[in-house]
Amino acid sequence: MKLLWGEVTEVETLTLDVFRMLLKFEEPFSFKAGQFINIKTSNSDTPLLRRPISISQKIDEYTIELLIKEIGVGTTQLKNKLIGEKVHLIGPLGNGFYMDEISTVSRVLLVGGGIGSAPLRGLYQELIKRGNDNIQVINGFSKNPFGGDYFKETDYKEVNEEEEKIFVTDYIEKEVDLSQYDMVFSCGPKLMLKRIAEMAQKANIKAQISLEEKMACGIGVCLGCAIKVKKDELNYTYKKVCVDGPVFMSDEVIFDD
Repeated sequence: MKLLWGEVTEVETLTLDVFRMLLKFEEPFSFKAGQFINIKTSNSDTPLLRRPISISQKIDEYTIELLIKEIGVGTTQLKNKLIGEKVHLIGPLGNGFYMDEISTVSRVLLVGGGIGSAPLRGLYQELIKRGNDNIQVINGFSKNPFGGDYFKETDYKEVNEEEEKIFVTDYIEKEVDLSQYDMVFSCGPKLMLKRIAEMAQKANIKAQISLEEKMACGIGVCLGCAIKVKKDELNYTYKKVCVDGPVFMSDEVIFDD
């Protein structure tokens, strides 16, 4: 984890509420797929808190890509950054996807929901780098899909929920045999991840899920992102998404209704 200044080298609108930003650093920036940064969106105190943003992929040794959903003042400030402006951030933060159990012959499924598809870019990049090309990617969007061209060289499916009148998890339940996979990786809304966890358990396979939670500090101090996890068969405890996650094994997380 470092305190860094990143130079904005590109801002590109992808949909009405999603944009792409490239940040370049003065020294090489290393991270694991699934990690995030906590970024200050303005030079003033409004908003006061930084915004946690997933790192989507590496462009080169000095440059990273962010895919950001514009949902409030802070993200609008980021979208309006000028080329050449510098932003202050903390990162990389959190634990990324666990890769040790994945071999070059493992068959893996990547499932994204909306902006949750962002960290799957870096994961896909890492899997290809490791020599694994037995990958299927399924991304679901409520509307206005984006980013499908990034996965065009693999088995890719895009579910437009507004047009197809079906959730991405419904599609997977009906059309995909999860037992054929060695591991599922997923990031998206909590309800989607809950269903992924349930389906993975039913298929008797492992799943890694990256949780989306509101974070104030990003370094485990404020406790605002605490979630309930299993301690043993009868008891539970709490972990912090920002430092213990955001990636967890799906059978570890307790999804409260």
